[in-house]
Amino acid sequence: MTDFDQRYIAARRAVIAADLRRLNPMQRQAAMTTEGPLLLLAGAGSGKTTVLIQRVYNLLTYGRGSDSSDVPPWAAEEDLAFLESFPQRPDEYQVERARRLCAVDVPRPWEILAITFTNKAAGELKDRLAARLGPVANDVWASTFHSACVRILRRDIDRLGFDKDFTIYDTDDSRRVIRDIVKELNLDEKAFQPKTILSIISAAKDNYESPAAFAKKHEGENDWKLSRIAKVYERYAQKLRAANALDFDDLIYHTVTLLQREPEVLAYYQNKFRYVLVDEYQDTNHLQYLLTGLLAGGRRNLCVVGDDDQSIYRFRGANIENILSFEK
Repeated sequence: MTDFDQRYIAARRAVIAADLRRLNPMQRQAAMTTEGPLLLLAGAGSGKTTVLIQRVYNLLTYGRGSDSSDVPPWAAEEDLAFLESFPQRPDEYQVERARRLCAVDVPRPWEILAITFTNKAAGELKDRLAARLGPVANDVWASTFHSACVRILRRDIDRLGFDKDFTIYDTDDSRRVIRDIVKELNLDEKAFQPKTILSIISAAKDNYESPAAFAKKHEGENDWKLSRIAKVYERYAQKLRAANALDFDDLIYHTVTLLQREPEVLAYYQNKFRYVLVDEYQDTNHLQYLLTGLLAGGRRNLCVVGDDDQSIYRFRGANIENILSFEK
């Protein structure tokens, strides 16, 4: 590497760092690390989500510039001199020129997937991205796990035997179906309450257990109740398929199945999403962990943000080991 190249890389990184000067040193380092897997682990109120926002801004403004050893073949001495003497308060022309000189392989907005857990959090994420990036933020896939999966399934669920205009059942719909199945199987409605059965089925789906796998897991056990719930689970899946319907757990379950069974679909999304970011990663369950790994598996540009002391969804299968095993 020539002296010019070394100076150019250092000057480019310094300019990008100056643009992110509102971050503290550790936050800035995280935002400027663009390539490969990245785990951001910090306590509540430490600005983890802010780092995620600034990382997206850095990617869409400079691409790999802060994390690259590439130097533009057209770069001249006057360009290097401009970067090395970049002012603290640049005018609009200087900002635009710096961005052109510092940008390396900038992704398109729709090549970034940013996932969070609740609709409220996803809305706040979109708002903060828009405030930082402007209208271009609207094309970033910023959504919940479920919303992202709906978009994927609307495109390709027919490969799994469903129609693309599938219905999404809410909790009341699912309980109604379970209640009907309990009656059909002549089970005691007090002993087999729909809410409890749905909780068990949801846990099975979170562990990516099909009705057949769940039944096999509990065959030979002395738990008569679980063996009956296995039959309910099987019939529940059959009824949803006959109605061309999915419940909330199915949205992720069938997306994982689709990506695992259909190499062409998997390749499409692994190529589409150059960067995958997940907020509150400590709250992911096994199924969400599988989905994240599949989507980011092509380029391995996965950034997860989490707090191993704070998991609000442990009651429904969130696995803190997803944080601890991230780098394995």
